Amino acid sequence: MITAELRDNCVEAVVFGELTLADFRQFEAQIEAAIGAGKPLRAFVDLREMAGLTLDAVIEDYRFARRHKNDDGRIAVLTNSDLDSIGAWLEQSLVSADIRLFDDEGMARAWLAGESVA
Repeated sequence: MITAELRDNCVEAVVFGELTLADFRQFEAQIEAAIGAGKPLRAFVDLREMAGLTLDAVIEDYRFARRHKNDDGRIAVLTNSDLDSIGAWLEQSLVSADIRLFDDEGMARAWLAGESVA
């Protein structure tokens, strides 16, 4: 399950349990709306409660990343899993947006706001 909404030109998403294709498409719609506003993408994605994802969601994520490979922006991923680190590293190789992993929500939000974070 996912909650995803556009707030102040920042897509905020929280994943609970298993991420499915339908969930990912909901997230895609919010990203598309943000990109359509003509400003660089900013996204905050909280994966701390994610238990996994379906194969079709993984495939759609790859396709979506390829379609948006030249979009600039910042994506902060809040996680406590080493597997998410591997996924973010792979995703970074597909897109020009800056993707950073955080284990602290305050630091993630500060980085999205443009503050320097160690």
